[in-house]
Amino acid sequence: MNANEARDDLAYMRSLVADTEHSQRTFGETYLAAGLCYGVQMVLHGFQSLGWVSSERPVAPLISFGPTVVFVGLLMWILTQRRVPQAPTAVNRAVASVFGSVGLANLVLILLFGSIAWRQHSLLIWLIYPCVVMILQGMAWLVAASLRRRTWMSVVALGFFLTGVGMAFTLEIPPAYVAIAGVGMIAFMAVPGAVMMRQAHRSG
Repeated sequence: MNANEARDDLAYMRSLVADTEHSQRTFGETYLAAGLCYGVQMVLHGFQSLGWVSSERPVAPLISFGPTVVFVGLLMWILTQRRVPQAPTAVNRAVASVFGSVGLANLVLILLFGSIAWRQHSLLIWLIYPCVVMILQGMAWLVAASLRRRTWMSVVALGFFLTGVGMAFTLEIPPAYVAIAGVGMIAFMAVPGAVMMRQAHRSG
């Protein structure tokens, strides 16, 4: 191995463990926004199932569609902030690919579970879909933990796995199902997002 090859290998190894402030902050902000929006939505659905919040108009549509409207608005704001983009590292590209693939898989699963639930007229079948989403999120975080060698990311992955299993075991108990989903989204989406934002701020 000559000197040039050694330098190239060293640069590659550094890229495997390096994070850019820009990509980490953007990811953290997006995850925090999603966790808060949809976590609060699940909690409100839980309140509806207990009769503490109205399930009639105009409250019900606001709970069903409001969080998505808010999240899309926040996402547009996050993506259009004026930051100087940095060249993505190998790890950033790999992690982004994993989460991007999970997002695409989620869309396919919506069609899969949605079509079956509609044909069978079964809400129970549709409720399995969010459980699977939690498991896929856990898988993505497990890959990220392996690539970035962050123990706390493994904890997040485990949290998503437990959330998905907990939701599956409470499919027929709506208050428990939505409570587990809401707590899981806040604990394993919003909190990790905030952590990544704080880390990016420290390194910036």
